Amino acid sequence: MFENILFANDFIQIILEEEQVFIKVLKKDYPIQALNQILIKFPRITITNFIALQSALANCLSSPIKIGELKPKIELLITNDKMLAQGYIRLTQEKFDESDKKQLVGEIIDVAVQKEISYGIDIKKVIDAIKPMEKFDVAKGLAPIPGEDALIKMYEIKKTEPLLYQDGKVNHYELNLINKIEKGEWLGERIEPKEGVPGTNIMGEEVEASRGQQEKLKFDKATVEAIFDQELGVTTLIAKRTGAIIFDQDMIGVSNFIEITGDVSFNTGNVDFDGFVDVKKSVEDNFSVRAVNDIQILGDMGIGGVDFIESKQGNIYIRGGIAGKNKARIICHGDLYTKFAADCTIECEGTVNIGYYAMNCNITAKEVILESTASKIIGGNIEAMVKIEAGELGSKAGIPTRLVINGFNRDQLKEEYDLMGLSIERTKEKIETLKKSLSRFKGDSIKVQDQAKHEVIENEYIEAKSSLTKLYDQRKKYISYLHAKGEGEVKVKRIVYPGTIVKMREEVVHVREIRTLQTSYYIDEGEIKQS
Repeated sequence: MFENILFANDFIQIILEEEQVFIKVLKKDYPIQALNQILIKFPRITITNFIALQSALANCLSSPIKIGELKPKIELLITNDKMLAQGYIRLTQEKFDESDKKQLVGEIIDVAVQKEISYGIDIKKVIDAIKPMEKFDVAKGLAPIPGEDALIKMYEIKKTEPLLYQDGKVNHYELNLINKIEKGEWLGERIEPKEGVPGTNIMGEEVEASRGQQEKLKFDKATVEAIFDQELGVTTLIAKRTGAIIFDQDMIGVSNFIEITGDVSFNTGNVDFDGFVDVKKSVEDNFSVRAVNDIQILGDMGIGGVDFIESKQGNIYIRGGIAGKNKARIICHGDLYTKFAADCTIECEGTVNIGYYAMNCNITAKEVILESTASKIIGGNIEAMVKIEAGELGSKAGIPTRLVINGFNRDQLKEEYDLMGLSIERTKEKIETLKKSLSRFKGDSIKVQDQAKHEVIENEYIEAKSSLTKLYDQRKKYISYLHAKGEGEVKVKRIVYPGTIVKMREEVVHVREIRTLQTSYYIDEGEIKQS
């Protein structure tokens, strides 16, 4: 017993017995630091009882005290998922350099066989990688390839941006406000998730591959039908009826839609409709059109002395312009787009966009923007909260033209804009978190006990995406508002004629001389300034 002495000097003996390491202390005051230097030459020794070691050194215990164990020269460390085995060689650099590398590799392979590793060993790579006292890769499994996630393509709502152009002597003002769909037409599709490719672990066992993540098609089941083609692995959305495409909280649907192929006249009567209205020609004098959603009137001649055109929740597009005969009223919750406006009243909660001129009009809106550089505002009363923009104000004849800017609180608007940016970032983070939570549910195979939880998370995800869209839309409007100078601006691109009156809050400017340069009137610190 205790005859296999690994190391000895005048102070201590280190003894090996049945893979256990013992110490005998022959003299007092042997520093533990000196022992540590000795142990460096014996990398297979691992101290497992440090307290016993300290006690033996301090009390000069001459009987053998167990302090550790002898680790294998070669060890293979296998990860929990059995996808990687790493070797560890407990030799000093000197002993390693003296060793036969091929023999060492052979020993590594023997250990791998003992541990039933049968896949992923590349002997050449092992020969190149082996080194003492550091981990190196011995076997690698083949990772499974996850299936492709579902891919969704949806109908894209066209951007509401007017196009102004001249064809010969005719000015055009084109816009597509209502996205019409016929029954049976394509609204979207989902390419279904694919199965993954299985992998193999280092034990030679198949590793299951996850199926691609399913994405929910969000659509109004009352107006949209989903058709699954098993052969192609595609689910297609089609319209159940003719109507106008809408997105409500990221859910596509087909809204009520009425198309009047001719004029709104005695043949049709006044129109009052719960949905979208598309008038292909015009609205005759004294008739009215009221709709919950968007209204577009596409006749080349526009409209004249109508009673009113009103959209309760949407926008209005009058392609040919408005010649209101001092009678027509245009009322909309959103934005108005028209080629020109004359002798009419416009009440708009959003932006009034006019292509070429506004003559003798009473307009109230958040912004009034005349697109063309040659555009004109002549006569009337134009009132906006944020901005009025046109090519010319007034006329050579000196027709009184009154422009009123009620103004806004820039600091408050900027603060709201900054908060909106924070809300956008938080909402994006929330969407990513919810997306990761949803990815934990594998495809369609959701356990019964998890279905309620999945539905809650999915609804939160849909609501968050909808909120993000609304925040982006709102921020876009705020950017437009903040581009205005001061706390409200009248911007003129070419000419301001005498007879023009600019009122901003309580301040008033009467233009008495013609100005032929680009001019901006804006309110700053309670005063009208000019640049």
